[in-house]
Amino acid sequence: MDEKVFDVSMIYIQNTSASNYTLEFYCRNKNIKLNFSAVEGIELIAKIPMELKSSYVQMAENMPKVWNMKMVYPMNFRISYSGKILIESM
Repeated sequence: MDEKVFDVSMIYIQNTSASNYTLEFYCRNKNIKLNFSAVEGIELIAKIPMELKSSYVQMAENMPKVWNMKMVYPMNFRISYSGKILIESM
């Protein structure tokens, strides 16, 4: 599976249960939500340099596992999945 998202200002990643994850991309014109199951891990590759305004990871025991990233400027990404989720700047 390959998906391209454009003009992303924020990425919200949440572990919904066990090895299931939801990625939400806040874009200029719309929000895009992708759901994945049986995820082994998440990798972020910045082929084009990216600047983060802020990033927050929540890993507390009794809280939902989340990772938020706000970009300094809108970015384009390609998302692929083959056991692990790969988020790649383009």
